[in-house]
Amino acid sequence: MKSLDKIREIVNEFHLDIKEALEIVCHVLKVDKINLYIKNPEITPKQAEAIKSLVQRRLKREPLQYILGECSFYNIKVKVGPGVLIPRPETELLVEKVIEKKSLIASVGDRVVDLCTGSGAIALAIGKNLPKLQIYGVDISKKAINYAIENKRLNNIENVMFIVGDLFSPFREKVFACITANPPYVKKDEISNLQPEIRDYEPWEALNGGEDGLDFYRKIIKNARKYLLNEGLIFLEIGYGQFKEVQDIALMEDFKVLDMIKDVAGIERVMILKNRK
Repeated sequence: MKSLDKIREIVNEFHLDIKEALEIVCHVLKVDKINLYIKNPEITPKQAEAIKSLVQRRLKREPLQYILGECSFYNIKVKVGPGVLIPRPETELLVEKVIEKKSLIASVGDRVVDLCTGSGAIALAIGKNLPKLQIYGVDISKKAINYAIENKRLNNIENVMFIVGDLFSPFREKVFACITANPPYVKKDEISNLQPEIRDYEPWEALNGGEDGLDFYRKIIKNARKYLLNEGLIFLEIGYGQFKEVQDIALMEDFKVLDMIKDVAGIERVMILKNRK
């Protein structure tokens, strides 16, 4: 059977999204989408079995990114799997804003820490685009850090270091010009309501933000001044409807709210804070 016929068969028989069927077939055949459409290669029986196995996994609502073992984020390729959160497209907005503020960050210093780094996607995307910065990615999960180290090798990025640790615990005081974080921010009682791909497969500890979803914002913002240089910046991804509460936490700790950026869906997604003198 030809590749394009196989994709149509998957869509018609299993009602799988055509984009996902295309991704699975390309993955098994080790061919990019353009060449698949141009050459439309024949599928061998062995490849057909491999495709069937991956389709069955997807029908059980396993995330496609886990099935393929990787995903794209900003301008890098990121390996992912059980035990590490899958980077979301909306998180690219945080990276974009850090790059936009590169001159402001450079005027303070050259060290950046990415807390709750997970797969290392944020740290690595910033590191690739701003090679003069020295970036540290920290996560309490050793499994996540192992993925991050592998992603560093995969993308050949030298100015990023990954460390197992609980938020700021590995560091001494007053060393960073910038802090970035996409922390767990789902309310504990709402995790069970998430779609199966997230609820049943992604790591609970990377989702759970406590009773009100704000536990990590409190910890990060409360302790940030100890590790952030004067005039340093904090870039935080926040969840839906959390702007006012996170802003209140920041103001209580005497940070200035420099900006709030909405994502393409109009949701307040990235908050930028500045350390007052």
